[in-house]
Amino acid sequence: MNEKPVLSASRVSCLYGSKAGCLDVSLEVFPGEILALVGESGSGKTTVLKAVSGQLKPSAGKVTYRDGQGLELDVHGLSEGRRRLMLRTELGFVHQNPRDGLNMAVSAGANVADRLLSGGERSYGRARSKALDWLDRVEIARDRLDDRPGLYSGGMLQRLQIARNLVTGPRLVFLDEPTGGLDASVQARLLDLIRELAAGLRLAAVLVTHDLAVARLLSQRLMVMKEGRVIESGVTDQVLDDPHEPYTQLLVSSILDS
Repeated sequence: MNEKPVLSASRVSCLYGSKAGCLDVSLEVFPGEILALVGESGSGKTTVLKAVSGQLKPSAGKVTYRDGQGLELDVHGLSEGRRRLMLRTELGFVHQNPRDGLNMAVSAGANVADRLLSGGERSYGRARSKALDWLDRVEIARDRLDDRPGLYSGGMLQRLQIARNLVTGPRLVFLDEPTGGLDASVQARLLDLIRELAAGLRLAAVLVTHDLAVARLLSQRLMVMKEGRVIESGVTDQVLDDPHEPYTQLLVSSILDS
């Protein structure tokens, strides 16, 4: 690729005492690309996501983010305040449980507008207008703007969380099992929405999922994790259609047999 990566991780390891959450993981994510981390529960994919998103400081290795001006920033070398600001503006994080990423005590519109205001927007009117625009984009009716999130369905909550994360125009988004717990029809529409938004905005994204069908639909590249290590990686369709590692073959066959 001619473009430079938005996110780079070099030999990242995270240790919990004597136990390894992940070991020697390196990755790159480019503009407009979704990279999927797949594997069974406990494989290390969530630990990697937390490390590369700045939420967990690795025991070894380095995570670099390239900002909109082309500056390379050592994610874990930043001050806590700078890293928090970056997470509110240039980066997004979509949690599996949308309640973890939303303020359930305020309205849907305030959830979206507050991210703009905390990122430096001075006009509440402009923030509210942008919130309305983003409700349109994630297919939430405008007359639901002032409803509390607790009145929303699970699929609507996840779409609201996506709107909250994307309203500031981030360059990089982290997706942690974004369709977990949703029924098939709601999941399918949400996946279509994520794919459309990512392509239209040229977002770079890191997706964690145990669902290979989700990885195939959303990601261009895929990394398979087992016991904290990356054991296979490549173009998503190639890895899933012709897996080389026995563990990857087992993952693929378990989906085909289910």
